[in-house]
Amino acid sequence: QCGCNAVELALLGSPKVHAHCHCNDCRELLNAPFSPLTAWEDRFVEITKGEDFLMEFQHPQKQMKRVFCSECGETLFYTNSLGWRIVPQLLIKKCLGLLPDEFKSDKHIFYEQRVTDIDDNLPKHLQGSNSPLCFNAQ
Repeated sequence: QCGCNAVELALLGSPKVHAHCHCNDCRELLNAPFSPLTAWEDRFVEITKGEDFLMEFQHPQKQMKRVFCSECGETLFYTNSLGWRIVPQLLIKKCLGLLPDEFKSDKHIFYEQRVTDIDDNLPKHLQGSNSPLCFNAQ
């Protein structure tokens, strides 16, 4: 749920991707250097409470929108050009008190577009999940 509990989501099944995304699109939409995310097919993220409190920001140039609570402003999910609903890992952690292992990032994606190097042991894909790895990355 959002910070004020006006809106609640149900996540069904497993995410298609759980990663740190460094793409220019996410960075521009969220104004952050990278995004720890879970990506779901749209039908697996359901609004179970407070649909009337949802607001959308449609990016003016990109096929992306950010969906947030009109009362507290918390981002509940955003959509990408594939139509997936991207739920921030932080939202899941705030609701559950911890981030379950099946939602933790297991890779970096679009690492070639990064603005900062990340020093961890996760694989760093140049583009999407199935793209070649960046072998000279930190």
